Amino acid sequence: MRDTVIHDLSKAIPLVLATELVDAYQELVAKHRKGDLEAALLKGGRFVEHVLRVIEFVRTGCAPSEIKQFSVTIRDIEKDVTLPESLRVLIPKAAYVVYNIRSKRNAIHVKEIDPTPIDVSLAVATAGWILAELLRLYHCSDDMVVADAMLALTRASIPMIEAINGEIFVGQTVPTKNEVLLLLAHAKPLGMSRLEIGISAKCSQPSVSKALKELTGKRLVHQARDASYFITSAGEQFLEQWVRAQASSKRH
Repeated sequence: MRDTVIHDLSKAIPLVLATELVDAYQELVAKHRKGDLEAALLKGGRFVEHVLRVIEFVRTGCAPSEIKQFSVTIRDIEKDVTLPESLRVLIPKAAYVVYNIRSKRNAIHVKEIDPTPIDVSLAVATAGWILAELLRLYHCSDDMVVADAMLALTRASIPMIEAINGEIFVGQTVPTKNEVLLLLAHAKPLGMSRLEIGISAKCSQPSVSKALKELTGKRLVHQARDASYFITSAGEQFLEQWVRAQASSKRH
């Protein structure tokens, strides 16, 4: 996906700028998945700076090395009626949400209020939408390829999930049933076959089978007619509560 997004965006903006933007997004997602919430908010701030640099390039033909006055830059962009509405209004407002989450929680300054998982989840989801919208505006690849990339960008980022050399797996040691739920949540809206779960899960096959039987019995996982497994809404709620408890324990 990374190469597709960079390739398409580089048709409208310099390759180095497209690469910096996509890398900033991936760094934000990686920090979220590892549970490093403060670092994720910092990466979110860096991502929105690159977003504004992209818009400034489209608007003026020159990308500033940094955004010194965030609010001023956004006002200048909103005044430029030559820009498409997405670049002039929608994306800047979305970027402002991420910027405010980062600054109001003060990831840079020492304060009593810690950033919470829901703050970072919103920042990641918003950043994914921004990147998907830029891809929609400037894509040149096959429509189906771009649609798949946009779906991947706007899909919820699941903590602890890692991808190396095309292999998806859970990067931390967790109970088997939670590992299965994490994998299925990441795969949503697609399901996973028993074989795919067995390959991705870094635990014994008997424990995977036992976990699937338990999760299905509790309606946290659904097995479809084609034998694929899907996480249910109850499974998502269970997983969200567990992830929140894990993050809370790390902060304390």
